[in-house]
Amino acid sequence: MTSAVVKYERAKMYPKQEEALFHEERYGVVEASTKSGKTVGCLVWLHEMAALRGGPNRNFWWIAPIFAVTKIAFRRLKTYLPEGTFTSNETELTITLRNGAVIWFKSAEKPDSLYGEDVFAAVIDEATRVKADSWYAVRTTLTATEAPVRIIGNVKGRRNWAYKLARRAEGGAAGYHYAKLTVWDAVDAGVFSLEEAEDARDILPEDVYRELYLAEAADDSSAFFKVENIGVVGGFPEHGRMARAWDFAASEVRAGSEPDYTAGVKLVHDGTMTYVVDVVRFREAPDDVLSRLGVTAAADGKLCDQVMEEEFGAAGKIMLAQLKTFLAGVSGAGNVIGASPSGGKAARAFHFASACNDGRVNLVEGSWNAAFLDELADFLEGGVHDDQVDAAAYAYNRLAPRAKAGIRWL
Repeated sequence: MTSAVVKYERAKMYPKQEEALFHEERYGVVEASTKSGKTVGCLVWLHEMAALRGGPNRNFWWIAPIFAVTKIAFRRLKTYLPEGTFTSNETELTITLRNGAVIWFKSAEKPDSLYGEDVFAAVIDEATRVKADSWYAVRTTLTATEAPVRIIGNVKGRRNWAYKLARRAEGGAAGYHYAKLTVWDAVDAGVFSLEEAEDARDILPEDVYRELYLAEAADDSSAFFKVENIGVVGGFPEHGRMARAWDFAASEVRAGSEPDYTAGVKLVHDGTMTYVVDVVRFREAPDDVLSRLGVTAAADGKLCDQVMEEEFGAAGKIMLAQLKTFLAGVSGAGNVIGASPSGGKAARAFHFASACNDGRVNLVEGSWNAAFLDELADFLEGGVHDDQVDAAAYAYNRLAPRAKAGIRWL
């Protein structure tokens, strides 16, 4: 019995398009103009991965922000592939190749639905519009297989996981490859007309044109926190008022989960400037949370208030009373101050954000700075966590004059 030999020939692409996707690095990030060939190129790449590296029941994923966009890619690949080389399932949106490999077309709308499988290659399409927790879920599916992924899309602001990953790739991180495909690359390659490119440039607002056609991020002028206005300094004044506020969680990390953190943010206010001097942030079980609380409060000293949210109802009052009793037995710990919230997170964070945006907040240099600034940048923009923002807002509203919106002090 002889085995059939199938000759594979890669579909023709223009050089920059091919170089952007076909490389040895595991993580390929492509920021690209609309209609520059990024989607077609990735369909070729994913099919090649499945054809050459696939086998019975090996899974290959195409992920898009919503179901309708996923269906477009599914239909395109069906059109491109020669008849007799695949079967398709219109209900599950799968294409099964003759070697048994299955290419799945999935939506990123429900991150929990993306856990569980082992995936041998993946594409995340329109990545700047995909939720961060969907990316985290997809990344877990690549762990056992150590599989490659291509992350593609238009640029859409600076406050999303894909933009940050692109900067990591552009910076030359090991295992990453970065590419940019602009409208002018597509014009030079003959896949986009010069007239259409010039018409878009003349009609669209400059910031929209630069993002969609030149792959350049627009300034995030609407950001709640303008993190570029926050300074980083080496120390803080010793005479200022101090408070550390807490946002509690009691969840340990488990496979397939992205639980909240317990965050404690310590601020010093000298009457003019506010200094974020320390942030502790961890995921632990309730007993360990209490232990970390006690150690941190003792290190902060008696002059540092420990601010804690009192949730509404009897349960909130009982929890606050228990925390007060606990810290009363911790040598050196400051007073426990209860804060009963009203209004939403944005209302509580308003005054802290205003101070940050006006250049009246400095961070004391520390290993926690990057994670803190990232969370501020993502606040109200689809970020996965806001624990540090909540804690910082409670501390600021305790210390700064007239910063009492949305808070009732107990």
